Amino acid sequence: MRRALPLVVLALAFAAGCGQSSPELIPQSGAETMIAAADKISAACSAEDRSEVRRQIRIIKREIDGLPAATDDALKENLQAWADRIEERTGDDCRADETPTPTPTETPEEETPTPTETPTETATPDDTPTPTPTEAPTEEPTPEPTETPAPTEPPVEPTATPEVP
Repeated sequence: MRRALPLVVLALAFAAGCGQSSPELIPQSGAETMIAAADKISAACSAEDRSEVRRQIRIIKREIDGLPAATDDALKENLQAWADRIEERTGDDCRADETPTPTPTETPEEETPTPTETPTETATPDDTPTPTPTEAPTEEPTPEPTETPAPTEPPVEPTATPEVP
């Protein structure tokens, strides 16, 4: 039950008023009857027994109506307003708190994902990369020519060939 606190507050108010010598307060017997009815309302509401709640409210209202004339009018009005409020809220407060049931969602058995196309880049004249110049090879020194050793044999001289007429 969501409204147990007002019942406890009322019970404390009854207890504070009973047993006092002031004729403006609730007499001990009336306070005990209303406290017992408030406890039964709380238990019946927790058990979702609205008919018992209504029966106990009628008992409280009869006690309020039977209070002595010397009882403070504002106290009587507050008690009546409390009983009326409990009666109005019985339908909402004395039922199980509804916990939302999760709604099952349908999941396709096999869902083929839609392929995402990757855009292709098209080169424009401005996007053409500039070729990187190739470095010229490093010049290596050319080896100096080696001299050929002089022949050790005497050179052969050409022989003269006879002239033929």
